[in-house]
Amino acid sequence: MQPADKNWNLSSSLPLATLVLALAAGSWGVFGALVTLVAQTFGLTGSQFSLILLAPAAVGIPLLWPLYRWAAHATSPGTVLLVVFLALIPALAGLALAAHFSHLLLVGAGLGVVPGCFASGVVYLHRLTRIPCPALTAVLLVLCALGAAFAYVSTPLITDAFGWRFTPLMSIGLILIAAILLATLGEPTESSV
Repeated sequence: MQPADKNWNLSSSLPLATLVLALAAGSWGVFGALVTLVAQTFGLTGSQFSLILLAPAAVGIPLLWPLYRWAAHATSPGTVLLVVFLALIPALAGLALAAHFSHLLLVGAGLGVVPGCFASGVVYLHRLTRIPCPALTAVLLVLCALGAAFAYVSTPLITDAFGWRFTPLMSIGLILIAAILLATLGEPTESSV
């Protein structure tokens, strides 16, 4: 099915937006794996550990609807996706600098923008491809789950090689690369009429 706007560069926008969403979901995988790895270092109790892992969902669920509505009403949902995606950078930087339970709790709350990133990505890709939202959501949820699982599995390897504080910094680098690619290659091209 052809997109409504013929100016969209479908060949680059679709895979780049999917990469952005997989990296956003991967930030949850990195967070979950790092919190598990450093729980003893921080001296976390079971309830503190549970609270930290619950923080992204506790913040993300209330943010989901407003960010979806923002993307749905925006003239350029790709810009909304980029803004929400780039909001992950301060949270990941905070993870690299964390030294106390409260820092990890704030980082978890900051990563609550991931569901909003997903919602704005669904709006962006729906406008781009005209694939029905339920089908698009199901496919993207599977891809995001794969991104989170890959991040969760690879984080201990990166942590063993470079230390746990390097892992979120590497994620920030990947986020910046993906955001730059989506901003430059994923926006609609100007028509030459």
